[in-house]
Amino acid sequence: MEELNAIIGLKMCDGIGDITANKLISFCGSASAVFEEKSRHLSSIPGVPAKIGELLKENIVWELVEKEVDYINRNNINYVTLLDREYPKNLLSIDCAPLLLFFTGTIEKLNTLPCISIVGTRHATPYGIDMVAELVACLQEHNICIVSGLALGIDVAAHKASIRHSVPTFGIVGHGLKTIYPSANKAAAEKLVETGGGIVSEFFFDEIPNRENFPKRNRIIAGLSFATIVVEAAKKGGALITADLAYAYKRKVFAVPGRYNDKFSEGCNELIKNGKALPVLSISSLIEDLGLKRPAVKASPTVEVQLTSEESALLQIIRNSSKISLDNISAISQLCISGCAAILFGLEMKGIIRNLPGKIYEAC
Repeated sequence: MEELNAIIGLKMCDGIGDITANKLISFCGSASAVFEEKSRHLSSIPGVPAKIGELLKENIVWELVEKEVDYINRNNINYVTLLDREYPKNLLSIDCAPLLLFFTGTIEKLNTLPCISIVGTRHATPYGIDMVAELVACLQEHNICIVSGLALGIDVAAHKASIRHSVPTFGIVGHGLKTIYPSANKAAAEKLVETGGGIVSEFFFDEIPNRENFPKRNRIIAGLSFATIVVEAAKKGGALITADLAYAYKRKVFAVPGRYNDKFSEGCNELIKNGKALPVLSISSLIEDLGLKRPAVKASPTVEVQLTSEESALLQIIRNSSKISLDNISAISQLCISGCAAILFGLEMKGIIRNLPGKIYEAC
């Protein structure tokens, strides 16, 4: 039995989670050896179900295993297992480390650079988006990589800012790599590989973004990072789950404080009040608290941004309004929605416009 097939078989087995699978592999030396070991020996492992032999025989559909392996091979999906040298070292220290990770691009920088996660609400405000842009611009000088969840709002703002500043960035998703959710972030997702990052998932290729997948995704975000920064968050939500996990993993946690009556500052303020996060009072104090060395200051020449005629036309439309929707930009420019979106994404990557929630755009 090939090792990959065996690992996927263990992951597909109902009643065997990552912790149990890791125990089985540690005991037997490999995933394929688990299926060759006698049931009575496996059931003697502390924490392993007494009926482990029955689970392995009855709960694995090998046709589905072959289907998964076939998809990986046909679509050039990369993967790394808990036993591989390339497995992200920061994840090894959490007790529920994923047995198997699928990814596009490369994950080398997850082991060679300090990883910082930036997370927050899907309903980001212009202030939150600007804060993320400033954070990434300053962190870029310190040779780090950015991890987030490729969700709307603060998450995708962190990825986009990283793309603009050529910072390696990794999107950890709560679904299989057959698709991108939400679809609005597909253009940004495709750019992650160009930064030296990529998209990472522990889910099989056709797994849909079920609600219960996202807390699992959040443990990977927290586990990969030596520090987590929450920019905007309500009292409940995925960003707070990530922060709580990071705190439990004894990683550094920071939160951007906000006004007491701002809905999407309540979560950040609560983290600070409960002592789970340090406040981000300034970028310089954050850099110091992160323990990052200050790089030598280098003068950089001013680079004039070149725009295409279409980009210039859409930028003028946006500048003529304080805020304008994608639909209205399309109507005024007489370009199709998809064509407009592609041009606007280019302007956003050049740091000229800002994409607000609800497909609203404004000039920076």
